[in-house]
Amino acid sequence: MKKLIPLTIGLIFVLALAVVIVTTLTLKKEGIIMEEAQLQGKFMDRAGATFVGSETCKRCHERTYLDWRTSLHSRMMRNAKTDSDANIGDFETSSDTRTFKREEVDYTLGSQWKQQYLKREGDNLIVLPAQYNVSTGEWKSYFPDQPDKRNWFTECAGCHATGVDPEKKTFVEMGIACEACHGPGSNHVEAVPGYEISTIIQAGRLTPALAAQICGSCHTRGRDKSGKHAYPVDYQTHKGVGNIRLYFDEASQEKNPEYFWPSGESRYSNQQYLDWKQSEHSKVGVICVTCHNVHKSKTTQLGSVQSSNPLDAIISKTRLFEDTLCKSCHTTVQYRYAHRIHTFGSCVRCHMPRIASIGEAGDAHSHTFRFMYPKASLKAGGLENQPNACNSCHHHKDTPIENLMGTLEAVKTADMPRPFHVHKGPEDLGGTQDISGN
Repeated sequence: MKKLIPLTIGLIFVLALAVVIVTTLTLKKEGIIMEEAQLQGKFMDRAGATFVGSETCKRCHERTYLDWRTSLHSRMMRNAKTDSDANIGDFETSSDTRTFKREEVDYTLGSQWKQQYLKREGDNLIVLPAQYNVSTGEWKSYFPDQPDKRNWFTECAGCHATGVDPEKKTFVEMGIACEACHGPGSNHVEAVPGYEISTIIQAGRLTPALAAQICGSCHTRGRDKSGKHAYPVDYQTHKGVGNIRLYFDEASQEKNPEYFWPSGESRYSNQQYLDWKQSEHSKVGVICVTCHNVHKSKTTQLGSVQSSNPLDAIISKTRLFEDTLCKSCHTTVQYRYAHRIHTFGSCVRCHMPRIASIGEAGDAHSHTFRFMYPKASLKAGGLENQPNACNSCHHHKDTPIENLMGTLEAVKTADMPRPFHVHKGPEDLGGTQDISGN
């Protein structure tokens, strides 16, 4: 009996060892199979990627997703039938301009400056012929006699929804979602480990010009190469790697003077990219995301600046607030010329005056960052023909353009080295003056 005990223990040990060996080999084999399965059918680049929707992005990027979810981009388009907060228009007060009822609205577009309304007609979506201007609470006509201008899939869809197919009249997601800027994400979701970066677009890894084009694909005006659509349809899947000029003919002052002031600044909304391209910022690589945080707002330093609207930084998602942002790059040891009388003011008020219209005239900033001289308004025949930076603030006091010109010249002259005559412009010597006022 005593001889059987060591034999039994040895047998148990051998059996246990065999179990360990078999289990190890099995797990290793399964691991190899799983690894091979993981690599099989996965992606290493963006070729052929399709749209998967922002809820898929949320699985790994929840914090960024939640920040985006509270942004204006995410609320660009909403379902009026399922979202009780989508419709912010005043449908209770009677209006001669608005000819439709709340019940006819299937989707809403916008929420900050204005709101427009979509109605489904068959497989198509039509923008109804009146918009609600939020700041004034008024209804304004929207191409009531031009139905072609209100065809959503040809005129609007690519900048209000994500993954738009205008031929099939479909879209993947309402609003400006993750893939509207980062490109289709199916390959990124199933990327080969180590190739996550190459399967998605990140603006921070692009050249300044390519990064700015992503924002510019919506903040612009023009037609795609087919001439059918007012947005770059084919650029949706080529963002970050393709040049937008290959897919879109941008509006210009030469071809479309109705969209621009004589000085070159934009008259209407969503043309910030066209302004920026004219600026010194574009030449040195200062792009949209240099100033704007598209996912969330930076805490603003309201105590150190003065502003007529402290919410500007939150609404526009600038990284810092007005002067604080500008002066993080533009530093000076002394204020001279026009700056000597505006040390209390704002860089934005003078270099980004509100001269374009989104809902109402004068609710959108210029993005050329040029100072717009009063002399240009005088030459153009008045403010209605050419706004300027000075009157954008002083006009409410009925300050004559000539007075502003005189003050501006006086403060400039005070800092000019003598003799003054060598600094006179051609207009002072009987020549002509450039419209910019320089």
